[in-house]
Amino acid sequence: MSLELKIGVYFSANDVVYDWAIAFLNSFRKFNPDLLLILIPFNDNCDRIFQLKEKYNFELYVDDSFDRLESIGQAFELGHTPTGPYWFRRYAAFWGRLDRFMYLDVRQVILSDLTPLITALDEFNFDFLYYDCAINQVYEPGEFRQQLLRAGKGRGFNSGRWAARKGLFSIDEFEQLAADALKIRGQLNERNTDQAFINYCCDLKPLRSGHFAEVIGNICQNGWARQSGKIYQSEGKYYLWDYGGLDHKKQLVLIHWAGYKSTDFLPYQYLLLSFSKKHATSLSLFCYYIVIFSIKMPRILIKKLISQKNINFLYHSLKSKQ
Repeated sequence: MSLELKIGVYFSANDVVYDWAIAFLNSFRKFNPDLLLILIPFNDNCDRIFQLKEKYNFELYVDDSFDRLESIGQAFELGHTPTGPYWFRRYAAFWGRLDRFMYLDVRQVILSDLTPLITALDEFNFDFLYYDCAINQVYEPGEFRQQLLRAGKGRGFNSGRWAARKGLFSIDEFEQLAADALKIRGQLNERNTDQAFINYCCDLKPLRSGHFAEVIGNICQNGWARQSGKIYQSEGKYYLWDYGGLDHKKQLVLIHWAGYKSTDFLPYQYLLLSFSKKHATSLSLFCYYIVIFSIKMPRILIKKLISQKNINFLYHSLKSKQ
């Protein structure tokens, strides 16, 4: 990669996810102390987040295209996620100051140096690299999805962690792609609007895309906290122990809690807490973990009860009648 190219990471956050952001930033700077980091504000509620700029050495990116991107998001919204349109601001990264970049949500912690994931774009001649695939979270079963699969596309990647080249898309191109995608809105996931949109764009445009793990090798295919296996450390790196699994003993570059709320009892919550409280001792983390567990226990039991088949059917039946 040319020394003149600027590489780095964009992330999105606001004050609502402040605690998540602290863990993300602590983990990011532990493994990426000098990598350029740029905040795309999720919305106007970012006063506390802005106060972290000097401590974690990140820049602020505000662009005139935000309103146009939010308009695209609003057009895709079906009333499930009121804040959904703001997620589309992240796509201003394609015309930001970084030539090669990675985009990351803050509901995750970073467990490795991310530079190799960004430089892989040029090293292996790709335009776009992604992580975590689940096609049902992007496309509904139907003819359009089948057409993509027959064409070798339609991977259904997660929109919270990916890498790309600057200029791969423009705002004008996004608006045209959005107009086309809205014609088949019923064949896109109802809730994950920004995720369905960027997948549609990447599937419709002829570009070179691939999965980080498949391209780079020896790293985990997924980073979701709920996946099977146990995380362990060796020589300062994190790995997944999942004997018999596809990712057994492979390096874990990040772990994310997509779909979880901060009030949930989270898988690997101890890992999140270890980065949330950077200078805490093992004993203090253990005590804090016990307190959190005790507070959340009633909620955990209720969710466990509701998840039982018969009770779940009754719960949703009564809810639909309200």
